Amino acid sequence: MTDDEYDYLVASHGDAVPPRAQIRLHDCQIPAFDSLLRVMCEEGIDSEVRVIGIFATAGGRTRIDIEFTSLVDPRSLAALCHEITFARFEQRFEEIAKGEFDD
Repeated sequence: MTDDEYDYLVASHGDAVPPRAQIRLHDCQIPAFDSLLRVMCEEGIDSEVRVIGIFATAGGRTRIDIEFTSLVDPRSLAALCHEITFARFEQRFEEIAKGEFDD
């Protein structure tokens, strides 16, 4: 990720963007991360969940590290729903990367 790309994310999403050292994505995944942060804000998910890191391997496998805010008990059904949702986001990021590698 370039400095300009990181600066754009911070300008667009503020403190919802993890520290730069906690973001390792393929270039093709950066627009998807921007969209994820935007949707989280629009849907109010960012009041319950925070992305604290996002990491893609060379093969495209992606892990999104999240933490719950004080509004969500980590043992609750809401927390489980968020975990499932973010597992699906990870799959989508992997599909994006694999599509880029297949081209």
